[in-house]
Amino acid sequence: IMKIAILAILVIGVISRTYPLYKQCDPQWKNEQLGTSSNTICSAGCLMSSAAMALAGTGHTFNPSTLNQWLKSHGGYVSGDLFVWGSINSLGLVFEGKVNNSEIKSKLDQGKVVICNVHNGGHWVLAYAYNGDSILVNDPGYSTTSYNLNEIVNGQNGVYRVGNGKSLK
Repeated sequence: IMKIAILAILVIGVISRTYPLYKQCDPQWKNEQLGTSSNTICSAGCLMSSAAMALAGTGHTFNPSTLNQWLKSHGGYVSGDLFVWGSINSLGLVFEGKVNNSEIKSKLDQGKVVICNVHNGGHWVLAYAYNGDSILVNDPGYSTTSYNLNEIVNGQNGVYRVGNGKSLK
């Protein structure tokens, strides 16, 4: 029984991770061009900033500025500034697809990275835990710290598996 309890503690310790809170309008990068569009990281960089937080929380040194530059040279954007979900697979976050809201909590329990779509489709945030139906988030654009499941756009939650970080090239 003691071995099982210790193993459970170790598994929980591995799954729960902390992420930095990057704000897309941080003066360090807010005016940088997002992809090749006329938008800036401040005006439209919420999804990319959420991905940068996810990478930083899984052992990488990216911030919105450095990830934006990496994405520009590695096929990370289409149509100017639309994020390519699978473009960061080679960095160790392997895109598994999008899931319904009913799966967010189980994906977090499995140690997956979950990026949620909120504000009726206009904004992206990094989920890191939950309390009941309240999903706790790092929000790159607002001071919001949680969203209720009914405030998240159903079926638009991107899920990543944490891989080994080895480049596929």
